[in-house]
Amino acid sequence: MKTKEELRLYFENGDKPTQEHFWQWQDSYWHKDEKISPESIESIEKIVPFFINENLLGSTIHLTIPKETKKIVASAYAYTGMSYQITKVTFNEGLEIIGSHSFNSQNIKSIKTPSTLKIIEVGAFTNQGNIINGSDSIEEIVLNEGLVIIEDYAFSSSRATVKNLYIPSSVESVGQNAFAIPSLKTVSAPTGLDLSKAGIPETAIITYR
Repeated sequence: MKTKEELRLYFENGDKPTQEHFWQWQDSYWHKDEKISPESIESIEKIVPFFINENLLGSTIHLTIPKETKKIVASAYAYTGMSYQITKVTFNEGLEIIGSHSFNSQNIKSIKTPSTLKIIEVGAFTNQGNIINGSDSIEEIVLNEGLVIIEDYAFSSSRATVKNLYIPSSVESVGQNAFAIPSLKTVSAPTGLDLSKAGIPETAIITYR
């Protein structure tokens, strides 16, 4: 496939484009009747603004993020009063950013981030809890090595039952009340990481390594 700059050289004033030149021009663009597969799209940021691959089981959704997704946009999967909540998410390898409030007020039990994730934005998983028929909430948070930024209120959840938290050595900043989880008992963090505003309860034991 030719770039625009290469194609333009075939059609400058005075040129006599050949059949091959015209065919290269056509082959460099999508026709309106052609189907475009996700694997064919290389140059745009891939995002998920709606439910994909959902499995509705009563009031529960198990969600798998598609493999081509690099970013989940802001509020993409936020709870907005439906009769069901997301309780399980499988994140794809290749995902780099989880956008602000993208899973706000859902009921995800175990959050395990993929090895490619770099940024968790403001309030991405805030206020996890069963709104429909119970009091359950986050039970486990497993963060990947390679994660760099955790923004404000990322995991703030008063109903969570997470007791132990490991913050990877790659994390450079943790925002205000990012881990405002009253149930926390122990936190392991890299030396030098500022957790003074992270919302970790005073009763929790923080060990720097």
